[in-house]
Amino acid sequence: MIVKAISNKENRDIIINKLYPVLIKKEDEIRIVDDFGGLSIYELKDFQVYKENSSSYTKDMNSLVYDLIDYPTFLENYYNDDKKARNDVDKSQLNIFEEDLNEDELIELITSEYYSSDEKIIFIEVVEDKMNDKSVKILAEYFQKNHNIEPTMLLPICKLLSKYQNQEVYDLFLNFISDDTINNDSMQNIIIDYFNNYN
Repeated sequence: MIVKAISNKENRDIIINKLYPVLIKKEDEIRIVDDFGGLSIYELKDFQVYKENSSSYTKDMNSLVYDLIDYPTFLENYYNDDKKARNDVDKSQLNIFEEDLNEDELIELITSEYYSSDEKIIFIEVVEDKMNDKSVKILAEYFQKNHNIEPTMLLPICKLLSKYQNQEVYDLFLNFISDDTINNDSMQNIIIDYFNNYN
């Protein structure tokens, strides 16, 4: 289940029009990872349901809990900074985006200004198995025009796009090499291999 923020009268850590995966829903409240980075309770009235897929949730009366975090000690563990519980939240968010969003929607999120680099890296991971030539071109052109790419995003971008031989990716990688964007051995190797094997 994914919701879109439509109201923020209490000035909390959400952005209007941004999508958030719902991890737990109880009656009129939801728990989402907000823009502060914590799993927080929000009123459902501040959101519009964007995707209502609940197939991977445990349903009980008026509540939904994502399967991966449906264990009795989850909330206590999470708020005590337990590593497994934190990883379960990250994995749950990734799974929800993968289950609910198609390739065009994911490309839209990667190229949107609403999302952080960390969120975009999740979308890049999720979109990997859904890519086609059109989306490859859109992403390559987007990153070609966007000169403020966070360094943490560069390796995932290179890994994703290096699988596709087309002019847009070629031009992007040429740009990365020529303007000294690449200062990481793994990335350099990916791009050198790309050029060596380009037909």
